[in-house]
Amino acid sequence: MQSIYDDTEDFIAKLTPSEKTELVLSYFKNSFEFILTPMFLENANNLPPLNWQTVKYTDHADHTFPAHQGVYMFSVCFNTPNLPTNSYVMYVGKAGDIGTNNTIEKRFKDYVRPSGYSGRPKVKKLINYFKEHLVYHYAEVDNGSSTALVESALADVFIPPCNQADFSAKVRSFVRGVRI
Repeated sequence: MQSIYDDTEDFIAKLTPSEKTELVLSYFKNSFEFILTPMFLENANNLPPLNWQTVKYTDHADHTFPAHQGVYMFSVCFNTPNLPTNSYVMYVGKAGDIGTNNTIEKRFKDYVRPSGYSGRPKVKKLINYFKEHLVYHYAEVDNGSSTALVESALADVFIPPCNQADFSAKVRSFVRGVRI
């Protein structure tokens, strides 16, 4: 008896080139679902002033990250001469919080080592497939301030496809209903 993987490979081998393209497009569509709505833009009013820094993922070796708590976002940017400025926020996270010692520097290093994101399948796909187009944005958050609150406000604005549960309770219930 063949394994399900063998059966799947046999099935895929019989697909036409057009059907294989549809299969790949469906894979990405299901891997990175977008919910983009102006309805949640008002959540940006819950953010403190943030001074954003930007580093291309593949240029991180030349950058000194702060040893300070903060928030960060990964976005995909197709930066080519024939395209206008563009960016898709894919993931929002926090580095440290009240009572913890995690920093933006340590948190970014987690995303350079595959073991740092191996338990996060969507982030793993993001890094594996978009590494050359990935941009890391970060902003420091004052000590004593909750990075978790800033993270959830950012997640509530962008509804990034790689975030699972980092939303406020209000937005989380909507997202859960839509992503079922």
